[in-house]
Amino acid sequence: MVAPLYNSPLTRPLVAVVDDDAGVRGSLDSLLRSEGLTSIGFARAEDLLASDLLRHVTSIVTDLHMPGMTGLAMQAELRRRNCPQPVIVMTGYPTDAAREQAMSAGASAFLTKPIDPDVLLAAIGVGLN
Repeated sequence: MVAPLYNSPLTRPLVAVVDDDAGVRGSLDSLLRSEGLTSIGFARAEDLLASDLLRHVTSIVTDLHMPGMTGLAMQAELRRRNCPQPVIVMTGYPTDAAREQAMSAGASAFLTKPIDPDVLLAAIGVGLN
């Protein structure tokens, strides 16, 4: 496991986790908390986009395939709104086309589920620097 990135609750970044699977949101919340980060979960991309907390989010981890708006569509909307937060896309069904689309649209990482915790934490760390 990687050393905690942040120790003070006053300096903890807020990581948004967008995934329709409550188990994934819960697991990622536990992982992020164990590393000194704070997370907020959203079951739908639309919920994050409508949230007043979006402006406080420092990094976004999103599933690719979700009911309603996909992770790629959310990424495009964030870009349209000029949101500066890095986006990490994750999926259990990776394709070269999806990887290329996410990365060319500015994703900071494209990860395959099950997620390697160290790889995710490194991607979040890169996005926060």
